[in-house]
Amino acid sequence: MPDISFLKQNHRSCTPIPDDFILRHMPAANGAYVKVYLYIYYHFLNASQDFTTKSASQALNLIESDVLEALYYWASEGVLKLDAEDDQLTVSFPSLTSPEPNPPAPKKEEPETPPVSKVVRVEHKPSYTPEELAIYQNNPQIQRLFSMASEALGEILSFPNLSLLYSFYDYYRLPTDVIEYLVAYCVSNGNRSLRYMEKVAQDWADRGITSLEKAQEHTKRFQVYRPIMKALGITGRNPSETDIRTMDRWVEQYRLPMELILEACRRTVAKTGQASFHYAEGILADWHSKQIHTLEDVARSDEAFAQKRAATQESAGSGPARKASAKNTFHSYPQRDDWDYDGLEKMAREQLYSGERK
Repeated sequence: MPDISFLKQNHRSCTPIPDDFILRHMPAANGAYVKVYLYIYYHFLNASQDFTTKSASQALNLIESDVLEALYYWASEGVLKLDAEDDQLTVSFPSLTSPEPNPPAPKKEEPETPPVSKVVRVEHKPSYTPEELAIYQNNPQIQRLFSMASEALGEILSFPNLSLLYSFYDYYRLPTDVIEYLVAYCVSNGNRSLRYMEKVAQDWADRGITSLEKAQEHTKRFQVYRPIMKALGITGRNPSETDIRTMDRWVEQYRLPMELILEACRRTVAKTGQASFHYAEGILADWHSKQIHTLEDVARSDEAFAQKRAATQESAGSGPARKASAKNTFHSYPQRDDWDYDGLEKMAREQLYSGERK
């Protein structure tokens, strides 16, 4: 839990609240934020020991993240000043100017309180108590989120799972409608683990996917990437930025149909035994240059290659040429097992390099 430390002050029996805070800042503020300010300001003036955001949240019947949100709010209002360094927040209470034209001079025995700092050590991920979650479920949006997730997963969520789900909102800062969409999206793709969903939530937070529109656009793109990744035998991870650029080139620049892309991926794995975007790029770049756009075009290209190879072998006296099957199905054509993959890869890299120089 974040600890708060105060400079030592003489204990006092009353807490003077600056007029400027009361007249200018308090009226428009959320009531919970006002509670946090008053409570922390009291402990600041009295130099309380062992004061934490956890103890403040318990005393105020709030949760810890509410206390932190209040601090950020008051910082945006200029009431507090926050400085972040190495996962620590240094919070200062600047002097607030009273709106009175002639404020009374401070007594000598009670000098004006100088600005003071406290250090907040923000944990990488908060934990919640059942009481805290109960408070948060008073929020209709959180109620709806928990209910929707329970229905989508087909089970009553345990306290640990509810805590984990709530962290998507509280820690990763995703809106509840985005989280609902995330849960439905994962379940529809056969991923029912909340731990898996947490990885997706972290990825979306890192990518700045903070609206339903952005989430829908992101998943729409991934609907294109998923079968390609599967055809290459890649599971258990999201595509890298390099992978995405390569796949976007196949779809958007080459404008190749998905069936052709998947066929190139299958041939890559069959020939190399690995998931190589470079080899698949070589095949697809070759097909693109030859204006091959359908599986029938691929079959005709394979047939022409087989006939050319047979003629070459025959003219070289290497024995009778193998006659290609005349059946009119794609799978009946001889597979080209002698692709020059090193040459294809070299060609693909040269094309990429020349494209970057343009």
